[in-house]
Amino acid sequence: MRFASALSEAEAFTTATQEVLEQLASQIKPPVDLVVMFATNGHTEHIEKIHKQINEALSPSVSLGVTVGGVIGRQREVEETPGLSVMAASMPGVTLCPLGYEQIDWQAVADAPEALRDAVYPDGDPLKAIILLADPFSTPMLSALPTMNLAWPGVPIVGGMASAATKPGTNRLLINGRVLDEGAVGVLIAGPVDIACTISQGCRPIGEPYVITKSHRHIVYELGGHNALQAIEDMGKNLEEEDRRLIQTRGLMVGRVINEYKERFGRGDFLIRHLLAADQETGYIAINDPQVRTGQTIQFHVHDQKTAQEDFKLLLEAQKLHGSACGAMLFSCNGRGTHLFDKPHIDASIVHEALGDVPVSGFFAAGEIGPVGDQNFLHGHTASLIVFREAAK
Repeated sequence: MRFASALSEAEAFTTATQEVLEQLASQIKPPVDLVVMFATNGHTEHIEKIHKQINEALSPSVSLGVTVGGVIGRQREVEETPGLSVMAASMPGVTLCPLGYEQIDWQAVADAPEALRDAVYPDGDPLKAIILLADPFSTPMLSALPTMNLAWPGVPIVGGMASAATKPGTNRLLINGRVLDEGAVGVLIAGPVDIACTISQGCRPIGEPYVITKSHRHIVYELGGHNALQAIEDMGKNLEEEDRRLIQTRGLMVGRVINEYKERFGRGDFLIRHLLAADQETGYIAINDPQVRTGQTIQFHVHDQKTAQEDFKLLLEAQKLHGSACGAMLFSCNGRGTHLFDKPHIDASIVHEALGDVPVSGFFAAGEIGPVGDQNFLHGHTASLIVFREAAK
């Protein structure tokens, strides 16, 4: 198995395309099995030509792409300026099944996930992962992802939302030579390949876990049998000054435990969401999570650049145990990068530190897709990484 990545910051699309093809030619030979490309909005006008030239040069079995706000490569992140990042892979024996959003009647499969499975990938080797790129204006991810979770239970879905546009119809999605302005594209991966995912939501737990003892929808009335807001205030009294400062300056995040059967909860066990509001008079709190229920366990979290780096590094320690990687794709929130960190290239550098000098490609997304536990979610403030390795023999 062989991966290659390339990145160009050239403003002219002809130069950018030529540069990435030259970089790829030194690493991999056509035909390849998979090509995934990410182009900033400065290249949107010429995206069809870029897509065509790359496909003609590499002859991929499956090619995907999306227009984005910024791109990521090996130890590099390009923000606010032109960028083109491309990943190419030769994966002998691996099955790649392209997925186009428009080929599915999503209303029909919403209550029948087996219909989605039968329509897209009815049989064959068990899936190892799905890469998914979607337009945020036209793709109802909050309903589509749960359906996909039911159709392919336990299969990680990793990717991100197009981030080049600020209004509907102006993002571009690419699949096998076609250019779309809505929906989603992806690829289902099966066969002899080892895939590992790391989802860093950039937060650190504080205080102790609480069981929700009274709630209605996303409104929590009681934690551990006590007034919810009072529980937060009591927790704050026992926090260090730095944590209290982070709550005051950056707000409080809420982590909901995904697997309640675990005895202890740590990083990676929580789905992180915003604390939307608190009512001083009633003591109620509102969480930006429609799946909050009485009986669930939550823990409060803080978020800042130091915590985000620490969280990603700690979670990637597990990747070091799996041996050499062939390649990786990184989907980072467009609120990270230099919008969060005081230096550029932080996430890309953390990946390089953990995996070594392997091909990396990715982009800054308007929402990141990745698993927590055995379920897949749409995230914010997150770095979502998928790593490819040779299948264990």
